[in-house]
Amino acid sequence: MGTIARVLLGVRLRAARWLQPQEPPTRAETAYYPQQRTCQIPELWFIFERLLGQRQRGYFVEVGAYDGVFVSNTWGLAARGWQGLMLEPVPQMAALCRTNHAGHPKLQVVERAIGPAGQSEVRLHIAGTLTTANPDMFHEYEDLNWARASLTTEEIVVPCSTLDEVLAEFGVPVGFDVLVVDVEGFETEVFSGFDLSAWMPSLLIVELADMHPDLAQTAARDAALGESVLAAGYCIAFKDHVNTVFVREELWRTAFSAPEMQDS
Repeated sequence: MGTIARVLLGVRLRAARWLQPQEPPTRAETAYYPQQRTCQIPELWFIFERLLGQRQRGYFVEVGAYDGVFVSNTWGLAARGWQGLMLEPVPQMAALCRTNHAGHPKLQVVERAIGPAGQSEVRLHIAGTLTTANPDMFHEYEDLNWARASLTTEEIVVPCSTLDEVLAEFGVPVGFDVLVVDVEGFETEVFSGFDLSAWMPSLLIVELADMHPDLAQTAARDAALGESVLAAGYCIAFKDHVNTVFVREELWRTAFSAPEMQDS
């Protein structure tokens, strides 16, 4: 093919792409805290705005960050320039997370698993977004059609610290804004090494499967974990079959300007 022909072909290909109908941006994508279409909570942008306000400064911590983009619940915070600590134990995913957040210099990606005190390492069953340190959860996935395709036979052993240890190590401020914990059935272990009453983040997003129709393995433990968060001074701002958003009670009252609740 001659030079002119190659140029003309390139022009036609670009024109074809320009002529293809493009999906208009969603309300979530253009929100103050923009979120990608794979975000696990469709209205999370609104929850952030209503409960935290429109802010260009803040601090979030994400346990189980994956690649930092796909099904991420923190992308909008990073896009607004917030400082963040993203914890991801799978080396390949941690590397992708760093790449995907290269434009967000206030983020730190730490290749570390989070678990209970006294456990220096954990064994991960690799399964994409379903990767878990809970072998019982992995076996439950084996019986589910929607999960089975993600499962692999690969296992890796990775370093593990408590959340308290990591927060102190990286100088995370007490009362930071958002904590996300998404570790596929290992949430109770994460919270066993975390003094919630000492750190008191403003908002928590925790993967709890107590109301998931297909997942029974951690249902009782997840329900108990949710109750312990409420007892620490939080209320539920949102809940579906897999994600629960907790907010500190005083922030809930402030967001809805309910003086009668403040006086109670």
